[in-house]
Amino acid sequence: MKTSLIDTMLNSEKRKNLLLLLIEGGKDRNEIKTALNVTSTAIIPQIKKLKECGLVIQEEDHYYLSEMGKIMVENMLPFLNIVEVFEENEEYWLTHDLKGIPWPLLKRLGELGNYLIIEPDLNYLFEFPREFKENIFKSSFVEAFTAYFHPEYPAIYSKLAEQGINVSLVLTASVLERFQKDYAEQMRIMTVSENTEVLVTDDIPGLATIVTTDRFLLLCFFNKSGHYDHRVIMSFDPRALQWSQELLRQYREKTRSINMDKMHKVQ
Repeated sequence: MKTSLIDTMLNSEKRKNLLLLLIEGGKDRNEIKTALNVTSTAIIPQIKKLKECGLVIQEEDHYYLSEMGKIMVENMLPFLNIVEVFEENEEYWLTHDLKGIPWPLLKRLGELGNYLIIEPDLNYLFEFPREFKENIFKSSFVEAFTAYFHPEYPAIYSKLAEQGINVSLVLTASVLERFQKDYAEQMRIMTVSENTEVLVTDDIPGLATIVTTDRFLLLCFFNKSGHYDHRVIMSFDPRALQWSQELLRQYREKTRSINMDKMHKVQ
């Protein structure tokens, strides 16, 4: 019985790893053995199988992906990435509301890469994790959206404004109202800063918070019951930063500038 290409590619860890290695370029047998930490006895049958299926070609002592192999592996990568993201923390993804992420970007969730889910210390439940605080003030820019008011936001974003870091902050109407009502001075610092942009949106997606900079990404989702979860996702993968910046651009398209005169009257 003929084996399908997908079975050939995925049903052997050695073959899958070899294909992922060859997408980087041609390799000789010694380079393959070193990179994959395998013996000749273990890898030669797998190379033979991939050659028989037309996924790998041999030129002298080097092995390359065929044109078909390149197409197959390029399309296999997003699938493997998304499987890895979900398998790493299956319970989290099954219990949280992902509807706030537009479908074209949700399909690319595998671009989170090697992310972390950080559990808060119960004694410091309302504090951002150390990894967040260590990196946000070292960032050259900060873009953020939030549909949930965190008590550390006013101090963080007003300090960023004072330090001259470029900030674009998208708030839902209810979060903006909380800023204006209880943190008027921090809000004033932000709104008079030339490097800080504060926008408001009426759209309330399932995403509670996203913060993206040139250094990291932070994500926090509401669970499927609509409750805030203090666990946060962080990623330092360049693909995740690009993905999150695309998401923020889409959110900003649905925003409007705040009415400064009205805001100061409220204050």
